[in-house]
Amino acid sequence: MIRKFFAFILLSIFFISCQKTDTTVGSSNDTTINNLSFTVDTTYVDGQNSRLVAKGKVKNNGSAVVTSPWYVEAQFYTDKTYTTKMGGNYTQIGVPLSSGQQTFWTIYFSSTNVNVVQYPDFAVGDLRGIYKK
Repeated sequence: MIRKFFAFILLSIFFISCQKTDTTVGSSNDTTINNLSFTVDTTYVDGQNSRLVAKGKVKNNGSAVVTSPWYVEAQFYTDKTYTTKMGGNYTQIGVPLSSGQQTFWTIYFSSTNVNVVQYPDFAVGDLRGIYKK
């Protein structure tokens, strides 16, 4: 009985220590930055590096300063119907934004589960600015 108990404790510690602690794109653990507006200016497939690329701008429409570091994250979809999600990614922004200011962002997406170069008409959505916790 005691052996089973210790085996259970050891297995529990092993599984707990193997859990991923990084936050994921779309995580509710991150703090969303309000009053940002996003534009997606360019999307293309970087076939040489097997990744999708999205570029655009983000503008602070609020009265509070967005302090750095902060992040822009996005979800990548197979097409503009936004029904099949391939995944998401984020990029760090190293400049603060005062009210009315904007800056550029670029997000790259690659996957070991999806051959992303097969989706040249991909779409980018669910953009948001966040502070990581």
